[in-house]
Amino acid sequence: MVKKIVPIFVIAAAIGVIGFLMSGLSGKVSANPGDKAIEFELKDINGQVYRLSDFKGQIVVLNFFATWCQPCIDEAPELEAFGEEYKDAQLIIIAKGESKMRMEKYIKENNSKLLYLLDTKEETSNEYSVIGQPDTLIINKEGIVVERFTGPTTKDRLIELITEKVSS
Repeated sequence: MVKKIVPIFVIAAAIGVIGFLMSGLSGKVSANPGDKAIEFELKDINGQVYRLSDFKGQIVVLNFFATWCQPCIDEAPELEAFGEEYKDAQLIIIAKGESKMRMEKYIKENNSKLLYLLDTKEETSNEYSVIGQPDTLIINKEGIVVERFTGPTTKDRLIELITEKVSS
């Protein structure tokens, strides 16, 4: 009798732990499609302060980036092309856990023209529940997240998503 109860108890406990973890993690995730984008205040490499609210009334593409992240590096030319060619959205790159010096070096070496904001302590990344990178959010003119995905993207895919998800 005891031999039959132990496996049932172990299975029930495992299901309980998995359910607890899933509900706990899902409650922690923020800024998913349909959610209001979370306000932040970050500096660029020149010390200029930017807030998400500075871009109110505009479509915003937030991209969480790290110089040590190979998919981020692979995606960078596509983001450069998007930032240069697509003027209907503001692209903001949030440098997750990066120092000012490392970002200055990266921007100079790559002759980047994009807006990079330093999230050195990863506070904004944590508020947005960014686990992997690149992580990209598209925010409509009303400040609502309309798309979120992890992994590299292309200029054309970003334009397609904006056209599809954001009403003009």
